[in-house]
Amino acid sequence: MDISELPEEFDFVDTLTLERNKAGEVDLKMPQPRYNKSDQTPLHEYGWGPFCNFYADTSDYKDVPGVYIFTANHEVVYIGKTVDLHRRIQADYSNISPRNCFKGGQGTNCRINNAILEVVRNGGQVGLWFTETESHGQKEAELIDDHDPSWNEQPPTTFPTEQTTAVGSNPKGQRDTTKSTSTQQPTQDTSTSNLEYARHGKYEPLYDYLEETEEHTLHFAFEEIEEILEAPLPNSAYEHEVWWNPAGHTHAKGWADLGWSADPNLDSQTVVFSIVK
Repeated sequence: MDISELPEEFDFVDTLTLERNKAGEVDLKMPQPRYNKSDQTPLHEYGWGPFCNFYADTSDYKDVPGVYIFTANHEVVYIGKTVDLHRRIQADYSNISPRNCFKGGQGTNCRINNAILEVVRNGGQVGLWFTETESHGQKEAELIDDHDPSWNEQPPTTFPTEQTTAVGSNPKGQRDTTKSTSTQQPTQDTSTSNLEYARHGKYEPLYDYLEETEEHTLHFAFEEIEEILEAPLPNSAYEHEVWWNPAGHTHAKGWADLGWSADPNLDSQTVVFSIVK
């Protein structure tokens, strides 16, 4: 549908401008070889590329939460939510890191970046639109349900472990409230570390990300962690700060074993991971 047909008011932010080479052609990016574990980790289904770097002026939207829309030639093609539009566009979509091309990386970023690239390579334009709201999760879900944009897709129906009975009936990525039905999770062995146990479970991609990053501080929206996991966080992660504390929580002991602490902000649905000195 055309952006003008939306009943909600969205502000036009900018038209995406792709980086080009000296010949005036879109500069195609293939970052995969720069990943130092590329010979050990498989690419995920959206990690093959090619990708692009692009620019949109989001300087007025730093730390601004809300719902954003990508349009391709004025047609609404993607609806997303964010707690910080500037960071979402500049740090996530517009610059695909080598790590994000591989299993455990942020597949949505790769998929959308490639889709933007293909529109522009074929002579089209991609626009960015935004509406500010604190209820961005609910707003996003309602808009996706009503308009079914072509770039929004259902999450995987199976996960490596801790598969839930409701995943198949949760097409828009809402947080799951059912209990795990997996029988594949290993029995905890007190002779092994918490990390060795947890590495076999749902949070393995997050541990891999923390272990391999060269940063000492990482800022994540909860939705970004869900993209890394390719699975929803439990309700308790959104409602209780103690969920992020390693005291009595195996999943949190996993990142504590790697030397990280987690400082959540439930109001903004963000968390800061920091190396413990």
